[in-house]
Amino acid sequence: MTIAINGRFVLSSFGGARRFAFELTEGLHRLREDVLLLVPPVPAGTELPNVPTRTIGRTSGPLWEQIELPLWLRTHGRPLLVNPATIAPVFHSPQISVVHDIAPALRPQDFSALFRLQWKLAVRFGMLRRGQGLVTISDVSRREIAEHFGVTPERIEVVYLGADGPAGGVPRSTSDTASSFLVFGRHGAAKNIRAVIDAATHLPDSSPLTVRFIGQLDPALEPYARDKRVTDGRLVWRGRVSDEDLVNEFAGALGFVWPSLHEGFGLPPVEAQRFGLPVIASDIPINREILGDSAMYFPPMDPAALAACMTRLAEDAALRGELRERGRENASRFTWDETARGWDALIRSHGS
Repeated sequence: MTIAINGRFVLSSFGGARRFAFELTEGLHRLREDVLLLVPPVPAGTELPNVPTRTIGRTSGPLWEQIELPLWLRTHGRPLLVNPATIAPVFHSPQISVVHDIAPALRPQDFSALFRLQWKLAVRFGMLRRGQGLVTISDVSRREIAEHFGVTPERIEVVYLGADGPAGGVPRSTSDTASSFLVFGRHGAAKNIRAVIDAATHLPDSSPLTVRFIGQLDPALEPYARDKRVTDGRLVWRGRVSDEDLVNEFAGALGFVWPSLHEGFGLPPVEAQRFGLPVIASDIPINREILGDSAMYFPPMDPAALAACMTRLAEDAALRGELRERGRENASRFTWDETARGWDALIRSHGS
């Protein structure tokens, strides 16, 4: 029996959702011989070379996912469909789908109207129908999804993400003389990156601490920092880096700051822990669930408290050592192999 993977994510997913979809697809293929990735017409070089793949249909986007993909499945025996990227065909059965969080409901301004509509219809009429499987990535996310859609939490399965490190990199020892903190400077109010800039204004001018912003940066951050008159040289706008450079950034930093107001899981701080970085995180339920006692916490709307945490971590070598040890132990709980095994168990429970 074929296990079909909805491969629309090859074209349209991004960030952590894209990472998850690729890792899950490759992980299931390692465990099973019946995985087939179904994709719309895609540009050369965007495929997953190690996974059996079939290009179907002529369109892409919602038309492909809601019409061409289900039609192909119907004419090929209605195999179980795995949807690893939040959206799913409304009318196909059977299928198992992931919903990372309820961000489209909480932050509609971050998503197009078409995406929000498709998301609501796919979850309500596709994923929550009898016989379908709905999976999320944390207990916090399960409770939020259940409350938003008016179902019992037991209706939703939880399988954690992996955090094996960028490009499968090997953890390296971090420098004990470093003076910089790493932050992913991403777009979106929920990422709360401005709180880190505000925290920088609470550091004394004489402090050697710097903050390095990496990843695809929100273009509004630099102007905001200029308006706040942050001390010259305090903020470094590194931007996108390769996997190899990211490993070097982890190895050369003092700590990692994770200021989010809302997440479904929160992969970057766990990856940072795996590479030996102490983590300072916002005190929100999902961070408590995933990071436990392996991180320092600050009230997410209190930049002065964040600045105090940064200063304390810089001055206390024993605390850094303790958080490194706890962080590596915590990160060891999350592997992509374990994620794939969890999904494989769910697929087998559906009779496939």
